Amino acid sequence: MTTQDPDRQTLTEWLGDLPADFEADEIDIEQAIYWFASNWHGGQWSNLYSVLSTSQYHPGATERGCDPDGTAADLYRELEANMEHGSANDHHPEDGGYSIA
Repeated sequence: MTTQDPDRQTLTEWLGDLPADFEADEIDIEQAIYWFASNWHGGQWSNLYSVLSTSQYHPGATERGCDPDGTAADLYRELEANMEHGSANDHHPEDGGYSIA
């Protein structure tokens, strides 16, 4: 199985395929993209690292991922559903990042 390295445009397109009645604001979208890129990037030369580095979202000092009950978590799950999981180098849910079981 191959790990994909989507860029920001691809992530945005994946989220653009949500049902019309799904309500998410820009903060939810930015938060989901940030934590997805944080958990799945393959190093500083990867597209996902670039997404992370240029994100407009800046988590608080104690924040470790999306609120599991929030809209951003639903968006995060949508991103994961679109990702072909392989062995991403930096996916460490045990460190407090949001993870889907």
